[in-house]
Amino acid sequence: MCKLFKEDIKRYTADTPKSQWIYLLFEQGIWATALYRFGCWIRKVRIPVLSLIMKIVSFFLFKISEIVTGVSLPLSAKVGGGIYLGHFGPIIIHSDVTLGNNCSLGTGVIIGTKGIGSKGVPQVGDNVYIGVGAKLLGDIQIGNNVKIGANAVVLTDVPDDVTVVGIPAKVVR
Repeated sequence: MCKLFKEDIKRYTADTPKSQWIYLLFEQGIWATALYRFGCWIRKVRIPVLSLIMKIVSFFLFKISEIVTGVSLPLSAKVGGGIYLGHFGPIIIHSDVTLGNNCSLGTGVIIGTKGIGSKGVPQVGDNVYIGVGAKLLGDIQIGNNVKIGANAVVLTDVPDDVTVVGIPAKVVR
């Protein structure tokens, strides 16, 4: 938990002068990430009564975080180190999603299924930037070092090292 959270914090502090680190306490993305990492750690605790109590506490912290930060980051989602949730606002991630290391998500991002009865969710590689309002839907693979433009709707696989934009998203570079 601590190792991954340290990687997350590095993403927020990379361009921040040490004199302004106090402002990081007010970043909702850090709150959501911290509660996600804490909740994942709690799920690994195997002390019978204590683990049940901690899971209940974790659930309520998740719900409070979801309301306060607008970020739905379920504990069953697999999130690599260095996630960056840049701004306050709705970010919805399906519980079966896998996000690689160093992913950045803008406000209004949705990563999940295509709809009721649909199977499969996106699997996102490392070093992926997902722009404001982008939607990644269905059983798709997003490669490494990919940039997804604002408001793009990604419905098909995306190879490594490209930029995609549009509705539906197409490779532009």
